[in-house]
Amino acid sequence: MSFWDRFRKKTKAEENPAAEEKQKPEWNDIVYTRKDLNIHDAVQRREYVQNCLIQMAEGGRELDNLQFEYRTVTSYLQDMEEIDALPPQKHKQLETCAQKILEHEQQREQFMNRKSRMTDQEYERMDQLGDRQIQENIRKLADAEDLQKRIRNDLKRLDAEHQAYDFRAEEVEKALATARGLTIMCAVALGVILALLFGVHMLLKLDVTYGYMASILAAAIAIVSLYVKITNAEQEQKSVRNTVTRLILLQNTVKIRYVNNRNLLDYLCLKCSVQSAEELSRMAERYEQERAERERFQDAEKNLDSNQQDLLYLLRDIQIKNPEIWLHQTAAIMDHNEEVEIRHNLIVRRQSLRKRIDYNREVVIGNAKAEIEDLAHSYPEYASEILDQVSRYQAETGMD
Repeated sequence: MSFWDRFRKKTKAEENPAAEEKQKPEWNDIVYTRKDLNIHDAVQRREYVQNCLIQMAEGGRELDNLQFEYRTVTSYLQDMEEIDALPPQKHKQLETCAQKILEHEQQREQFMNRKSRMTDQEYERMDQLGDRQIQENIRKLADAEDLQKRIRNDLKRLDAEHQAYDFRAEEVEKALATARGLTIMCAVALGVILALLFGVHMLLKLDVTYGYMASILAAAIAIVSLYVKITNAEQEQKSVRNTVTRLILLQNTVKIRYVNNRNLLDYLCLKCSVQSAEELSRMAERYEQERAERERFQDAEKNLDSNQQDLLYLLRDIQIKNPEIWLHQTAAIMDHNEEVEIRHNLIVRRQSLRKRIDYNREVVIGNAKAEIEDLAHSYPEYASEILDQVSRYQAETGMD
């Protein structure tokens, strides 16, 4: 079966999962057949040899990768043996350093998994303000809020007074209108009475002198009384108007203070991204706690880095080939069971690599090489051509 026939067969298997499961046991077996190969056809012969060479090159590349990984795993196992063979004092130093690293890593994990008190944006904003400005802004906000309450109370009181004086002004205006109306009525009534008395005197020839006197006296008393009332009402009206004017001016002054203080409050809230002094105070408390935690985390990070460098120094001092790998498996230094588990895993990995190396060396490369040699031996008339093709391929690819 040619290379392309095998490829088409593989593609069909991939399209059919059931067929794929059926063919799986055969996938590890590399079969060479010349049944459909016309060895005397130069094109087919070169293609067949070329496919064998490609297989050898692929196996060689895989073999290089596997051998590198095999050496790496072997190096890890040798490092573990070196650590196990350390004197108790040296091993104790490693354990102490590994314990510190593990503790700092746990602190970091706790910090990363904790429920944050505030977002990074909030923290940065508070950090930019600084402790002094935070406390100053809390004080300013609290003072402005207190002043705002007092100003609102003043405005409410002034509004109430203004309404009371407006109501009093209406009452005085009504009293004036009533008094003026009564004055006119008194004058009209006096005129009518005098006319009646005159008529009685002329028609009945009666003496109405006392009537005249009584009418004029009563009218005079009433008019004087109404005049005094009107005068007092006018004075009170003037006083009320003056008071209302002063209230309006005072209200305007208080309103200006209200607007300015409101603008100050809005600015401080905008500056600190809060709605009140109480909210800023709560955020300041959270910021203090958050900052303390972040400082502890930064200290732990510095200590972690320092302890990792110490561990690397100790490992290099005892000629460990791969010291960096131990930064990620410090538990194995302190816990024998953890070390046994890692060692077992490495041994299993090395056995798997050994199996794959043998497969590529013996099956992939060995069979392809044997097939080419057998082809040259079976058809000596093409042996020089085959060897020449192999040499050219080796020169082009650098294959040994």
